[in-house]
Amino acid sequence: MEAGTAVLRLILRGTVDRHPDLQLVLGHWGELLLHAVERADSLSRGLERGVAQVLREDVHITTSGMLTPRLRRHTLELTTVDRILPSGDHPFHRLDPASTAAFLDLLPEPADREKGAHANAETLVAIEETHP
Repeated sequence: MEAGTAVLRLILRGTVDRHPDLQLVLGHWGELLLHAVERADSLSRGLERGVAQVLREDVHITTSGMLTPRLRRHTLELTTVDRILPSGDHPFHRLDPASTAAFLDLLPEPADREKGAHANAETLVAIEETHP
């Protein structure tokens, strides 16, 4: 919850608007901020962009090992698959290949499965793919 509150404060204080290239990462499917986005968005008076818009454009959401279709659907109601990052949460949620593959298979498009598996993370941290 503290991480979600910290991001909310960065947004509401205008920090994100003042630093348009800033990208933020929230774990645990948005650290409860996605669940309160309507309430948080109502606090956005006087900002260039509201909380919901910043979450769509500047925040990446990690799975934290919770490969739950309901949480994925909820996240995709606010943002796009381009903003979802794969992650574990050792020792609480250990990822295994079978459950990870099953989760990615829920994404209908092959390109989206690739994004969810690794491409989003590579883009965020500017990793260039190299082939021998």
